[in-house]
Amino acid sequence: MPQHTMHLSWTAHGNQDHYLWHLPDGNEVRVVDGQHGQQEFMEPEEAFIAALASCHLLSFLTEAAREGLSVASYDDDPSAVMGQTPQAKIYVKQIRMQPLVTFTGEQPDLTRIQALHQRAHEKCFIATSVKSEVVIEPRG
Repeated sequence: MPQHTMHLSWTAHGNQDHYLWHLPDGNEVRVVDGQHGQQEFMEPEEAFIAALASCHLLSFLTEAAREGLSVASYDDDPSAVMGQTPQAKIYVKQIRMQPLVTFTGEQPDLTRIQALHQRAHEKCFIATSVKSEVVIEPRG
């Protein structure tokens, strides 16, 4: 199994409240605690949602291709709901995805699209790695 690595760094200086993810390809992502509301920075919760939604997208494209379907576009605005355990620990309770997929050529019906999403969800390794409820509601 492949191993994925990255480097995370934070330095206490000045009034900086962000830190960096150093990706293997040399890119950096600036990250900030979600309570600061700085739009130019990614929040860890957003990265979590993006990782799950991206994994689902890639799994969906694979499943569609296996059925000979050609995806023209895939759009989603995933969101998350935070929750609190009985021990007062905050966690990502639910992630909701509402992908809108368009196809070229053969146009599958909604039942077939839902089945593709279900298989994609089952094969998404990030989805199987989390305890958050994942709700997928295809649009069209």
